[in-house]
Amino acid sequence: MIKKIKSSLWLKIFLVQAVLLFSVSFLLYGIVMTVMPASYENLADKKIKSNTEQLIQQLENSTVDEASGLLYNFCINNNVSVCLEGGDTKLSYGTSGVLNGADTEDQSAMTVEIESGVEIKLLGSDTTYVLTISTTRQIAQNITQSFWNLLPIISVVILVISLVSAYFVSHFLTKPILEISEISNRFTVLDLSCQCKTNRTDEIGVLSCNLNTMAVRLDKALKKLTKANEKLQTDIERERQQEKLRVDFFRAVSHELKTPITVLKGELEGMIYQVGEYKDRDAHLRESMCTVNEMERLVKEILSASRMAGSDFNLTISEIDLSELVRQCCRKWQGAAEDKGLGFLSDIEDICICHGDMALLQKAISNIIGNAVTHSPEKEKVTVSLKDNTLQVINSGAWIPNTDLCQVFEPFYRADPSHSRGTGGSGLGLYIVKTILDRHELKYSMENTEQGVCFTVLF
Repeated sequence: MIKKIKSSLWLKIFLVQAVLLFSVSFLLYGIVMTVMPASYENLADKKIKSNTEQLIQQLENSTVDEASGLLYNFCINNNVSVCLEGGDTKLSYGTSGVLNGADTEDQSAMTVEIESGVEIKLLGSDTTYVLTISTTRQIAQNITQSFWNLLPIISVVILVISLVSAYFVSHFLTKPILEISEISNRFTVLDLSCQCKTNRTDEIGVLSCNLNTMAVRLDKALKKLTKANEKLQTDIERERQQEKLRVDFFRAVSHELKTPITVLKGELEGMIYQVGEYKDRDAHLRESMCTVNEMERLVKEILSASRMAGSDFNLTISEIDLSELVRQCCRKWQGAAEDKGLGFLSDIEDICICHGDMALLQKAISNIIGNAVTHSPEKEKVTVSLKDNTLQVINSGAWIPNTDLCQVFEPFYRADPSHSRGTGGSGLGLYIVKTILDRHELKYSMENTEQGVCFTVLF
């Protein structure tokens, strides 16, 4: 129970209010029970004394017979005992036992004299009369006893009223605080969508407004931090991917250079030691020169691809006549296509303008068309189309397995199962195309169609 009280603000306020209200009400009842009889006695004594002065004036102007009526009426009206004694005459009225129904012993204990020994002379008489007035405290005692008799009932009423009042007061005081506490608990789990709804202008209202303002600002800050974190995670993931690509790239470079270097080394050793056919140095020097030229071309492509993939590489943007650029690339590869026995068709619109790096786009388009010419079977055809800022290069009769379509843009990847340089080139052509198009943020795709393999670029 104590633990529950410590953890509940409403219960604490309820108990404090109930105890306080009960104590104050009970104290007030005790004060009233103590003060009221004394106050009643004081007022009654003042009234009796005032009436006594009037009685004395009336008696001095009255005869003995008239005095008897005055004394009787005074006794009845003021609930007192009166005694007028002089000579052989004694007038006595209103004994307390008769008026209040009290026992004689109790009456004598509570009797108090208001006036004693007042000398009065009546009309028509030379006798001096002595007036004595006394009263009882029975009424005050009855009032006190009534308070004591009502104490159990009053205590229950005070307790009920205190509990009910404490309940409503504590509910009124703690309701907004409990609402704020509930909302603050939701804030702890970063649920900042809730608001403190209150129209109060006191300190609780100020606290609610401050919480609402804090929630709005925290929500904005958290959204910014979330976006920044997502961007950071994206950058980290991109950096990891780039690092992986760099590692894979250099691994592939080392693999690609190892073969021609091994071939060249073997040829040179054979010529140095004049082993077998390598005695004819002139013939094998020409073959070694071809190997060196192949290595030189490969190294240039590697350097070009590495340079474009670097973060510090910048494009030289200018306005480009894309139609003329595609025509130049077609003229470059048309002869090679005819030598291979391929049909070469082009459908290029008259004017198509785009913006980009002319040298890089020319290299990319040339690689796309050259790749189509290189990988088309004999007697097939290559179709180049440029319409509505869309370039399509189709080499009929060709087909790439779907498992290879997602890998053709990787460096040194060859779709040919033999992975031979004689049929697959260096494996950097489409990787360079991808790097250039990504730099220009252009959309592109390579897919199998009914006509053959189709490469599409949207400018």
